[in-house]
Amino acid sequence: MKDLSRCKTMRFSIDLIDETPIYWKRHRLSKHEWELVDERCKELHEAGLIQPLRSDFVATTIVPAKKDSARLWTEKMMCGDYWPLNLVTPQDKYPMSIPEELFDNIGNSNIFTIVDLRQGFN
Repeated sequence: MKDLSRCKTMRFSIDLIDETPIYWKRHRLSKHEWELVDERCKELHEAGLIQPLRSDFVATTIVPAKKDSARLWTEKMMCGDYWPLNLVTPQDKYPMSIPEELFDNIGNSNIFTIVDLRQGFN
């Protein structure tokens, strides 16, 4: 697992169309998947990146497959399923650029900085 000690945290808020609490029934996970979720939560808690929270808004945890170093789908990762939140989030007035436009703008360039990548994504 990566060293999480250098990670930084920040508070943020999400504007909602409707303030009605969002909660979704949890997905069924195998014993192995629950062990992975418990282990990952423990790591994140020990690194100070998450904390116990009581909230009316709940996202369910899913454990999709992930490619390993040999590019085979043998690994698992813990993720939050936030699609119900997307339903009550206002649409962005300035959506992300069309990928074809981004590729046209970079032309034949083959060296990029992190700033280039951040601007391209945002």
